[in-house]
Amino acid sequence: MHYPIRSKPPLIKLNNNTMALNKMALAAALIMLLGITTYSQNCVITCPENIIVTADPGKEGTTVKLPSLALAADCGNYTYAPASGSFFRLGTHSIIITTASGQKCSFSVIVTDNEPPVLSPLTLSRKSLWPASNKMKKTKVRFSTSDNGGLVTTAIDVKSNATDGIKDWEMIETTGELRLRSSRLPDGSPRIYTITVTATDESGNKTKRTTSIAVSETMVAKKAP
Repeated sequence: MHYPIRSKPPLIKLNNNTMALNKMALAAALIMLLGITTYSQNCVITCPENIIVTADPGKEGTTVKLPSLALAADCGNYTYAPASGSFFRLGTHSIIITTASGQKCSFSVIVTDNEPPVLSPLTLSRKSLWPASNKMKKTKVRFSTSDNGGLVTTAIDVKSNATDGIKDWEMIETTGELRLRSSRLPDGSPRIYTITVTATDESGNKTKRTTSIAVSETMVAKKAP
């Protein structure tokens, strides 16, 4: 009895080029099967110019809608970080754009403040400097401040209608109190002090108020408007 002799299948030798093509074909098949989109690494992205905006009234920032970009198809979609429509506080913020192909660029959103600080009307701890005793009398200037940006600094300035060259006021730095000389002018008329408070916020915006007080029995401290 004779049995047929089975011959072995011929060996197929694959060179490097064939193996590379097979891998590319397999990768392409997987991409089609999984619905994966690929993008070119040749994508070129140009960021917008820096954006300068002003804070909303009474707020320490504003909401900013970032511009849409027209990119080549090779770039795919893109994202902003932080996202468009975010609330940005006063100052400078870095915005990073990232495309689906991995390219990145950055620009800045700058939020400025042009709103002056709030300074309340000024009041004084005394209504007048009477009687005219020629003594330095303590006088406290009362006020309050607020601002959408935070820190507010204040400065107090005093002027009088005197021309006699006598030093008629000074400030006690530790308490912010004033010392005003309670003396009339050489011609007997009231010595009048004009007190100005200037409030300045971190952006340099200023608000000023003034009040006055006199060395007089009838003239009382004038409240600032």
